[in-house]
Amino acid sequence: MKLISSAAFALITLLTSSLPAAEQWIYIASPAKPPVIYRASLDLETGKFGELEVAADDVQTGFMDAHPTLPILYAATSEKGGKGIPNGGVRAYQINRKTGSLEPSGLVSTHDSGTTHIEVSPQGKALAVCHYGGEGTTAIRLNQAGELQPQVSQIKHQGSSVDPKRQTKPHPHGVAFSHNGKYLLVADLGNDHVEVFAVDNNAGIKEHSYWTAAPGAGPRHVTFHPKKDIVYSINELDSTISVLSLNTKSGELTEVQTVQTLPKDYDGKGNTTAEIVVHPSGNFVYGSNRGHNSTAVYSVDDKTNKLTLIEHEPTQGDHPRFVGMDPTGSIYLAANMNSNNIVSFRVNQKTGKLEPTGNTLEVSRPMCVVFIEKK
Repeated sequence: MKLISSAAFALITLLTSSLPAAEQWIYIASPAKPPVIYRASLDLETGKFGELEVAADDVQTGFMDAHPTLPILYAATSEKGGKGIPNGGVRAYQINRKTGSLEPSGLVSTHDSGTTHIEVSPQGKALAVCHYGGEGTTAIRLNQAGELQPQVSQIKHQGSSVDPKRQTKPHPHGVAFSHNGKYLLVADLGNDHVEVFAVDNNAGIKEHSYWTAAPGAGPRHVTFHPKKDIVYSINELDSTISVLSLNTKSGELTEVQTVQTLPKDYDGKGNTTAEIVVHPSGNFVYGSNRGHNSTAVYSVDDKTNKLTLIEHEPTQGDHPRFVGMDPTGSIYLAANMNSNNIVSFRVNQKTGKLEPTGNTLEVSRPMCVVFIEKK
């Protein structure tokens, strides 16, 4: 019998230990009655879901995010309070990656109302929350243990745009930190801006610059390319995606391209976009259409950073408010809020195309999904 050398064994052990887990926990925000956070397992090879269970009850949240290195889940919440008292909050939960259980570990007020989107900085030193129904954006400091600190920094947004129903005042809807954590970008649907705020070492934010979208575009969410300072803004009202370049020295955004998310033969009536996702490789971008109920899939040109449409894949449900991808880029999920289901798709690593796995998870009004590696 041929024996494996100690060096070869060490290499095999290293390679095996570095492989992604075959299963992930998914945590699902469900602001139904009662509002809860669900959990289920997800098999990354088959796209099959495990049993749906309540992980945290009595929590009104629409968007969540996880700490980049610690097993902590953060939820942007609406808290119960008296009339005229800001109801925005952030709750923290310790994650047991073996059992999937959540243990409450903190609550901090955002000192604003109508919390919407939330994101943790890549360095894990801060998180940001924007308030579609409130006045602006709040940044909260995190200590080394990922604990919420009472110190907050706030900016009140200004301005309006051309839509007489949706853009009479600011409506901050999506936040994203730059790779170096020095800038916070906020998509404001109400004033057609992507705001750029400077972030200091204590999670303080201040106004720095902004990019203006086409009148009536309505920027909803922004996200970064995983390897470049390229930003993708999905614009809710005119069903477009804008590709932007961030100069990390000046903090200025420059538009590279804007593309439609709908087929040319679709009249666009009744459609609004929702979520934007980039494949971990950086080679593909995905944006969801509510109304057309599809995912627009694009390839990314590595030299020009421009997008080319690949396909429109039906989400197999109504109103895909959230779409997301596991950290390995293997499985793509479409959370269809109005049809109460989450559908899994296999991602073709060469073409970026989506293929339904045949697996569906029934969930009441799924609003957001967060992936956590299962131990």
